[in-house]
Amino acid sequence: MTQTFTQDDLIRYIYRETTEKETREIDRALICDSELQMQYKELVATKKQLDVARMEPSEGCINGILHYARGLQEKH
Repeated sequence: MTQTFTQDDLIRYIYRETTEKETREIDRALICDSELQMQYKELVATKKQLDVARMEPSEGCINGILHYARGLQEKH
């Protein structure tokens, strides 16, 4: 029987949240299934981009919020 894996399964695999049995099954499937390999590579690339993503607002964004807040204070 051929096991199919969802994108969620691959994400769990990438983040090491799969059971040992699931990990072995996905390992085997990645060897044989080129489409699954492509999905896996795309998800790994996406994870790498997320890992280096900026996690704080830009100075311009902060200044815009402060400017807006000052405008609200002036109305009261």
